Amino acid sequence: MTSYLIDSYGWIEYFEGSSSGKKVKEILESSECFTSSLSIAEVTNKLLKKGKDAEEGYGIMKSLSKELFVDHEISFETGKLYFEKRKRIKDIGIVDIFIMIHARQENLIIVTGDREHFKDENNVFLI
Repeated sequence: MTSYLIDSYGWIEYFEGSSSGKKVKEILESSECFTSSLSIAEVTNKLLKKGKDAEEGYGIMKSLSKELFVDHEISFETGKLYFEKRKRIKDIGIVDIFIMIHARQENLIIVTGDREHFKDENNVFLI
Protein backbone atom coordinates (compact mmCIF):
# COMPACT_ATOMS: atom_id res chain seq x y z
CA MET A 1 0.00 0.00 0.00
CA THR A 2 1.30 3.42 -0.93
CA SER A 3 1.58 5.96 1.87
CA TYR A 4 1.72 9.72 1.42
CA LEU A 5 3.21 12.75 3.12
CA ILE A 6 0.96 15.78 2.70
CA ASP A 7 3.04 18.95 2.57
CA SER A 8 1.89 22.42 3.61
CA TYR A 9 0.86 23.30 0.05
CA GLY A 10 -1.38 20.23 -0.09
CA TRP A 11 -3.06 20.97 3.24
CA ILE A 12 -3.68 24.60 2.34
CA GLU A 13 -5.33 23.56 -0.93
CA TYR A 14 -7.38 21.02 1.01
CA PHE A 15 -8.64 23.68 3.44
CA GLU A 16 -9.41 26.08 0.59
CA GLY A 17 -11.47 23.40 -1.17
CA SER A 18 -9.74 24.02 -4.50
CA SER A 19 -9.58 21.48 -7.32
CA SER A 20 -6.09 20.55 -6.12
CA GLY A 21 -7.51 20.29 -2.60
CA LYS A 22 -10.09 17.79 -3.84
CA LYS A 23 -7.24 15.56 -5.06
CA VAL A 24 -5.68 15.79 -1.60
CA LYS A 25 -9.04 14.90 -0.04
CA GLU A 26 -9.24 11.76 -2.19
CA ILE A 27 -5.76 10.70 -1.05
CA LEU A 28 -6.55 11.42 2.59
CA GLU A 29 -9.73 9.34 2.41
CA SER A 30 -8.18 6.34 0.68
CA SER A 31 -4.59 6.04 1.92
CA GLU A 32 -2.34 6.12 4.94
CA CYS A 33 -1.13 9.71 5.23
CA PHE A 34 1.45 11.60 7.25
CA THR A 35 2.20 15.25 7.99
CA SER A 36 5.44 16.80 9.20
CA SER A 37 5.16 18.67 12.48
CA LEU A 38 6.75 21.60 10.63
CA SER A 39 3.94 21.61 8.06
CA ILE A 40 1.44 21.78 10.90
CA ALA A 41 3.12 25.01 12.03
CA GLU A 42 3.07 26.46 8.51
CA VAL A 43 -0.57 25.53 7.89
CA THR A 44 -1.68 26.86 11.29
CA ASN A 45 -0.01 30.19 10.49
CA LYS A 46 -1.68 30.33 7.07
CA LEU A 47 -5.13 29.51 8.50
CA LEU A 48 -4.77 32.28 11.09
CA LYS A 49 -3.67 34.78 8.42
CA LYS A 50 -6.81 33.95 6.44
CA GLY A 51 -9.03 34.36 9.52
CA LYS A 52 -9.91 30.66 9.63
CA ASP A 53 -10.27 28.42 12.68
CA ALA A 54 -6.77 27.05 13.28
CA GLU A 55 -7.93 24.75 16.10
CA GLU A 56 -10.39 23.07 13.77
CA GLY A 57 -7.72 22.80 11.07
CA TYR A 58 -5.29 21.24 13.50
CA GLY A 59 -7.93 18.74 14.60
CA ILE A 60 -8.57 17.76 10.98
CA MET A 61 -4.86 17.30 10.28
CA LYS A 62 -4.54 15.12 13.40
CA SER A 63 -7.54 13.00 12.48
CA LEU A 64 -6.60 12.44 8.84
CA SER A 65 -2.83 11.94 9.13
CA LYS A 66 -0.11 10.75 11.44
CA GLU A 67 2.42 13.31 12.59
CA LEU A 68 6.12 12.98 11.74
CA PHE A 69 8.46 14.63 14.21
CA VAL A 70 11.87 16.17 13.72
CA ASP A 71 14.79 14.54 15.53
CA HIS A 72 18.57 14.98 15.50
CA GLU A 73 19.17 12.62 12.57
CA ILE A 74 16.50 14.21 10.40
CA SER A 75 17.83 17.68 11.25
CA PHE A 76 21.39 16.66 10.36
CA GLU A 77 20.35 15.09 7.04
CA THR A 78 18.19 18.12 6.27
CA GLY A 79 21.11 20.49 6.81
CA LYS A 80 23.26 18.54 4.35
CA LEU A 81 20.56 18.33 1.68
CA TYR A 82 19.58 21.97 2.16
CA PHE A 83 23.19 22.98 1.47
CA GLU A 84 23.18 21.00 -1.79
CA LYS A 85 19.69 22.03 -2.99
CA ARG A 86 20.35 25.76 -2.43
CA LYS A 87 23.08 25.56 -5.06
CA ARG A 88 20.41 24.77 -7.69
CA ILE A 89 17.15 26.14 -6.22
CA LYS A 90 17.89 29.49 -4.60
CA ASP A 91 14.49 30.11 -3.01
CA ILE A 92 13.87 26.65 -1.58
CA GLY A 93 12.87 26.71 2.07
CA ILE A 94 14.27 24.47 4.75
CA VAL A 95 10.80 23.06 5.60
CA ASP A 96 10.63 21.62 2.07
CA ILE A 97 13.92 19.86 2.75
CA PHE A 98 12.65 18.44 6.05
CA ILE A 99 9.69 17.04 4.10
CA MET A 100 12.01 15.48 1.52
CA ILE A 101 14.07 13.80 4.23
CA HIS A 102 10.98 12.54 6.07
CA ALA A 103 9.61 11.11 2.82
CA ARG A 104 12.89 9.42 1.94
CA GLN A 105 13.33 7.86 5.37
CA GLU A 106 9.73 6.64 5.62
CA ASN A 107 9.36 5.68 1.93
CA LEU A 108 6.48 8.12 1.38
CA ILE A 109 5.12 9.91 -1.67
CA ILE A 110 5.07 13.70 -1.20
CA VAL A 111 1.75 15.34 -2.11
CA THR A 112 2.41 18.91 -3.24
CA GLY A 113 1.72 21.48 -5.90
CA ASP A 114 5.17 23.01 -5.53
CA ARG A 115 6.71 21.88 -8.80
CA GLU A 116 9.85 23.99 -8.63
CA HIS A 117 11.07 23.00 -5.18
CA PHE A 118 10.34 19.29 -5.59
CA LYS A 119 11.36 18.93 -9.26
CA ASP A 120 14.43 16.78 -8.52
CA GLU A 121 12.55 14.33 -6.30
CA ASN A 122 11.26 11.01 -7.66
CA ASN A 123 8.70 10.40 -4.93
CA VAL A 124 6.29 13.26 -5.65
CA PHE A 125 2.60 13.35 -6.54
CA LEU A 126 1.88 16.79 -8.01
CA ILE A 127 -1.60 18.18 -7.45
